[in-house]
Order: sequence, then C-alpha cells, then structure tokens
Amino acid sequence: MVRAGNTRVGLVALAAVALLLSPAVLEAEVASSVTITGYTSVLRSGNSAELLAVLKSSLDLNSVGNKNVKGYFQLDSLIADSFGIDVPRAYLKVRFPWFRLTLGKTRVSWGDGFVFNAGDVVFDSMGVISGDLSAESLRDETGWLGAVYLPIGAFSFLETVVFPYPLPGPEGTFNKELSVLSNTVPFHELAGGVRGAFKLGGTTLETGYFASGREAEHRPYISLHGHLLVDWNLSASMAIPMFSPQWQQWDEWLAISAGLFHFVNLGGSKSLSFRLEAAIHPGADWIETASGTDYGIFLFPEIAFSPSDTLSLQLRTLVSPVDLSALTVAGVNWNIYQGLDVFSYLSVMAGDSDDLYSWDGYAGLSWTTGLEFVY
Repeated sequence: MVRAGNTRVGLVALAAVALLLSPAVLEAEVASSVTITGYTSVLRSGNSAELLAVLKSSLDLNSVGNKNVKGYFQLDSLIADSFGIDVPRAYLKVRFPWFRLTLGKTRVSWGDGFVFNAGDVVFDSMGVISGDLSAESLRDETGWLGAVYLPIGAFSFLETVVFPYPLPGPEGTFNKELSVLSNTVPFHELAGGVRGAFKLGGTTLETGYFASGREAEHRPYISLHGHLLVDWNLSASMAIPMFSPQWQQWDEWLAISAGLFHFVNLGGSKSLSFRLEAAIHPGADWIETASGTDYGIFLFPEIAFSPSDTLSLQLRTLVSPVDLSALTVAGVNWNIYQGLDVFSYLSVMAGDSDDLYSWDGYAGLSWTTGLEFVY
C-alpha cells in the first residue's frame, strides 16, 4: 500500500493510462462495472481488540462487440489505515485463425484446484493461506505475460507463456508497477513454459514444464481431472534446482494436491455443495516443530448451502493435521436488492500458542460485516 501523501505519482500514472486507453474506448464498445465494498472487522489480539474499517472499490472495463479482439482493464483501490491503487489486470486478447494471443497483466490457470493446486507451477498455489478465507477466489495472483494458445482438437490444446517480470506482479501501487516495468530484464532471469491438455475418455490429462530464471528452478508437472460420481483432481509437480541439484532431496521438491467437489441441486433455487482438498509435501515436517509453517499436509473442507437464490451460507476450514490446529470461517451472504449484498462472517483459530493457527495469535477470533454494491 502507498500512503496518501505519496499518491501523486500514482495519480499521474492513472491519468497516463486513461489517455492511452481513450482512443481504444472511442473505437470499441465497452462494458463497464464498478464494485464498492465496505466492511468493518473486530479482531482479537491477545487480551485486546482492534477495530478495522475498510473501503474497497474496483473499476472494470471490458471490451464487447468484437469476438476476435478483447481488451480488459481493472483498477482497484483500497482505503483503510493507508490508501492504495493497484492494477491487478490489464490485457489484450486476440483470436487469430489458428491460435490466440494474450499480452498484458493477467493470470494463467495451470492444473486444477480451488485452494491447493500442485499443477500451478507458475504462481505456486500450494502455500498456506493465513488471511481471509471468505473471498470468492482464494488464489488470484497475476503477472505481466505473453501467451500463445493453440487448439489442437476437441478439449485439447497447447499453450506457451513467457513472463519477463517477477511473479506474482507487484501489489498495491502504480509506483511499484512502473518501477518494475521500467527496469531492463536480463535474459537469464526470464520465466516461461509450455503445457498441453488432452482429453482421455472422461479424464483430462494436463502436463507441462515451467522454468524460472529468477528462482533458478525447473518445474515439471502433471495433472488429472475428471468426474466419477464427483468432480475430482490430482496433481503433482517438482521444483528442481537448475544448478547442482542434490537428487537425494527429491522428496523436498515434490508437491502433490488432490481434490473432490460435488454439487447437489435440491430443487428450485436450493443447492448444496461439498469440497475437500489436500496439499501434501512429502519432504516437509511431519511432526510438530517450533516454527510451525512447513508441514507435510494441509486439508481444506468446505460446505456451501443456498436455501434461495438470494441467500447463501458457507463453512470453510483450513486444517493443519500435524499440529492439530485449524482456521474456520462461517459466513452468510444475502442479496437484499439487485446488485446489493450484505455479508457477515466469523473467523476462529483453534490451536495452541505455538501452532500454525493459534487461538492466542493475532486475529485468533474475528468478526466482519459489510456491504457490497455492483453497478
């Protein structure tokens, strides 16, 4: 985040972006939407409590009317104890006769998984989430990239991608964004890779390879997903050092994820869904340690129930079986008017003081309530 006193450069950059976009806006149809979210949280920290008020806004500009060319621009701002402006997405997609080209800042989704995804060797969706579990998308990092997508048959394709700048992209300010983009990038620090997806009966096989010059790693992966009574996925990847790899440490490079999801239509507008995901690091700690961050297994169960098309209830938990601690979030969302939602959720950590999710730690107990308006 950038302090309010340092926003001048950000505002100048915003004006520059607007000027650059204006010719395209005049020549194309643009669908725009604004999302404003305001909420208040009460957090317990030790024997004291903190009050946090946040106002978020997001402007989305999406080109329409041309199926072969699509531009998208998203501008986010946040006002809390500081003020920040961010551009999480700004890209151009072009559909040519034989392939599709993407340029700009966005996300490529390799592998499969909502919280844990070993196939996501680009953005690493295997780390522990310690913050907000109420978001619609828990993995949404983006980066500046160039990608080519080549369809090769029904439900089969090849994709190659290059990232000239660090991953994920800088968060929070135009200042950071522009400073990163203005730096010359050495060739040996580039990151990129290729993947292919192929339909095998009722199962989709996806495999690929990603190399990061900055991290000096080779990252091959394989991912399977399909449907057998429930939607399922299974992925495995390795992060192999480029230089002098010690192959006896192979289990420390290996990551495995698995997930199950099932949606039940209860008739009318009622629905119920279940999700269970696991992240496994064979070479990590399988007994409780003082650091409590690098454990070998994590679980994510979720239940969501919608008794009507305007009301939804949700229960999510991140479980650390090694130290027997957990972070649980129970939430409710009510669409009271078109475009206007009221939400509230309670977050509780259950664990000892030295566990990953400690009841005595910061935000061991918190309650949040707020409004979101989309127009």
